[in-house]
Amino acid sequence: MNAQNGPSQVDSGTPNSRRLQSEEFEGQFAFIDGLNSRKGAERAKTRSFVTKQHYRKRRFDKAQKRDDEGKQQQAPTKHVVASAVAGGRKDGLAWEDAQAVKLRQQDSDATLLERLGGGRADPFSSYPIPATRDVHELVDHYSFVIPSLVHKHWARAVRRPRSCWELFNLYRQDEIPFLGMLHHAAHHLARLRGLDSTLQSIEFKDRSLVAINASLRRKNAPCSDSTLVGIGLLANAERLWGDQEAAQMHWGALKRLLIERGSFPALKGNPTMHTKLVWSFIALSWPTDAGYPAYVSGFSDMIGLRPGISASDPRSALERSCDELTEFIERRKMQVLKCLPANPQQQNRLRAHRYRTTAFEDGAPIFTSLSEMDTGYESPDKRRAVDNCRMACLIYLNLVMMERGDLSKTTEDYLKALIQITDDSDDDSSLTAKHLLWTLLTPFEQRDEGHYERIWKSCRLIGVVKRSTPQTWLILEKALRVFLQIPQDIKVLADVLGNWKWKSSDFLKHIDSRPSSAVAGVLWRQSQVVTCSEYCQIYPRKPAIF
Repeated sequence: MNAQNGPSQVDSGTPNSRRLQSEEFEGQFAFIDGLNSRKGAERAKTRSFVTKQHYRKRRFDKAQKRDDEGKQQQAPTKHVVASAVAGGRKDGLAWEDAQAVKLRQQDSDATLLERLGGGRADPFSSYPIPATRDVHELVDHYSFVIPSLVHKHWARAVRRPRSCWELFNLYRQDEIPFLGMLHHAAHHLARLRGLDSTLQSIEFKDRSLVAINASLRRKNAPCSDSTLVGIGLLANAERLWGDQEAAQMHWGALKRLLIERGSFPALKGNPTMHTKLVWSFIALSWPTDAGYPAYVSGFSDMIGLRPGISASDPRSALERSCDELTEFIERRKMQVLKCLPANPQQQNRLRAHRYRTTAFEDGAPIFTSLSEMDTGYESPDKRRAVDNCRMACLIYLNLVMMERGDLSKTTEDYLKALIQITDDSDDDSSLTAKHLLWTLLTPFEQRDEGHYERIWKSCRLIGVVKRSTPQTWLILEKALRVFLQIPQDIKVLADVLGNWKWKSSDFLKHIDSRPSSAVAGVLWRQSQVVTCSEYCQIYPRKPAIF
């Protein structure tokens, strides 16, 4: 066979077919002899033949590729696998939709993060529910859009919304909190569009309620962590955007279920969940009987009884919490008085504690987060949430100073660890009091045995302060801030405290302890309070409906 004439056709049916096929196979490589020929004309002719065959093969491959793409575009949009079972084997054919073909043919220069969705997709099927288009939209809104819509002074939150990411990892562990998160995001998205609600918000609210009901009916034991978080998310969403009466019922149900679990001490094994629920109670629970007094009940006693006080104390939880608050303020006042420098030696001793003297001075990140600022919120409830978090931060930090001592090594170590967190360029703790409270509620020290007890005491104290009058609130907030700054002159303390009588009986006169007219004569009469457990003093409300 000559190279330029190409391979000849072989009749496989002839008797000599095997011999001819062997010759045919050898003849396919006859052009090699032509390329190695000493005759220039024969080499040129053979080279021309090989080049023509090469480009013919390329044109054939391109045409075949176009035909395959046309068939794939005509195939169903979903992945359809046609499988047949024969001889114990499964053979299948998977058709890809046009979008998959397009993605597969994209430039390979994309980074790994971009290929995985840039954090806005679920490539590893980590969601507890099927990832539909609405799910992807709401997850993206919760994790990326909401942190980017904060106040103009809070632009740093977009870089690393730590609290959002921690909560997202908590919610995606189970279907119930994940649906609650999507419900929250759907409500927020609807308000951005100027709507009270959308089909998305209604759908995920209904799905959350169905999942919670199924969980409560399925388990005879105390409810799971995911159910508690899901009910809390429903309460928060109703508190911010929905029906206030429904929010009250959700809060009441959450409180009863939490007591059945053993209250907050039962959540110490799940720090993120503990932080979320405590933060929600502090920031969003109502300050008066018009809402739901989250901490003015036996619930506050369950989470940390004072030494020497039994749960059967005939006094109300409010009175006992008032005792705690007045004792706390009086003790802090005496501690700060002892720290005031009276001579150069004491001033040098005070300056030796670097973090204690600089952590709360003007311009420091912690001081900035504890300062009053225009949050840009139009809703009074959202503005009050920031105020609640600021007061809770002041109480908690003063409790740290009271327990460890203002001028002690343990206090220096605590403040050093806290400042290292707030100084991180990617951390959002110093943005507002809401962000700082999240950090304070999260255990960031390896050995802090009194961390949770301190949190629960802060809850009881903020529950009393929430019921105080605006004038009392301002006096307490200013006093707690001065305690942290350690003034150089005793006159500053005198101006802050004034002639205030820090006694429980006097303090009760300055708080709004009167019940609302709707439940007058019922709320404060112990004999008529319908309780759900031996130590619970929940006020009569409508039954909790999920």
